[in-house]
Amino acid sequence: MPKKIIGNLTSMACASGLSSLSQACMLIEGGHADVVIAGGSDSVSNTEVPLPRSVTYGLMMAQRKGVMGFFKEAGYNPFKWFPGGIALTERSTGKTMGWHGDLIAELNSISREDQEALAVTSHANAARAEKAGYFKEEIVPVTIDKKGKKTEVTCDDVMQRDTEKMKAKMPSLKPVFRKEGGTITAATSSTLTDGGSAMLVMSEEKAKKLGYPTDVCVKSWYFSGIDPYPQLLLAPVLGWGPALKKAGLTPKDIDLYEIHEAFAAQVLATIKCLKSQEFFDRYANGAKPVLTEDIDLSKLNVNGGSLALGHPFAATGGRIVTSLANELRRSGKRHGLVSICAAGGLGGVAILEHTASK
Repeated sequence: MPKKIIGNLTSMACASGLSSLSQACMLIEGGHADVVIAGGSDSVSNTEVPLPRSVTYGLMMAQRKGVMGFFKEAGYNPFKWFPGGIALTERSTGKTMGWHGDLIAELNSISREDQEALAVTSHANAARAEKAGYFKEEIVPVTIDKKGKKTEVTCDDVMQRDTEKMKAKMPSLKPVFRKEGGTITAATSSTLTDGGSAMLVMSEEKAKKLGYPTDVCVKSWYFSGIDPYPQLLLAPVLGWGPALKKAGLTPKDIDLYEIHEAFAAQVLATIKCLKSQEFFDRYANGAKPVLTEDIDLSKLNVNGGSLALGHPFAATGGRIVTSLANELRRSGKRHGLVSICAAGGLGGVAILEHTASK
């Protein structure tokens, strides 16, 4: 792209991609842009490694007072200079995302067996979609260089294509995050991967002028928040109702659901709390629950989710929206709902419409 094209960075943890899409829509609706590329990327293999505060402060002092300034702050024991371990923690609580996922499973009575069943379904759906060739139009091949050996990557490498083997192994896996009373295992957690996604967004008028399809549009979106403790990953529950209302729809109008699978437990807890008056009494000032019955799981993540395809943080929103848009086209369905939880007790919900199905 020409250097004159402007850009900006938005950060909303796992909902960053969806946030960038909402910003693109607002820029276009407000007349501030005609065409926007929205999306996100993350490289977990290049994640930042935290240094002890004494070391970072010592490095700063070394610029002013030389090497002795460093030693004065950091000390003379090099073993104390080592970086801390890499852990995805919720800053407001100091606990890992997995710990919070386990707590959510406990609070909402989500069994390990149900978590494992959802994980198997996610992998099975993804494997079926891959075999059908659905991902070919969504994946841009990339070439990686490992010690001089170049390899072209054309498919996700975390998917378990043999789900029977997966089911046989799952019961033997130990809880990852809470040794005592934990139910979340590696199999029921999303894999952290490297990845990126992009969405080309424009008005219907501009798309027609440039010759792009206009059959899928963003009908509404809503971002919500919740107290990070104890239901950290359930903020999207509070966003479904407002997003549906803005779109002029009811839950019965939704044909397909794409719920980000950070953990199988969080997905199942989301579905459960959407019809829990107790949850809405506590977190939504007594509003009526969005659902009166569970959603039809055959409409959920029909081509697999983050459990099977990985979760490169900011890229997930674009992947989910793209997958949903394509599935609406293939199936001829009309409305799809995206639901993404994020660190900080944040959540994003968006509704897409396949206008060609009217």
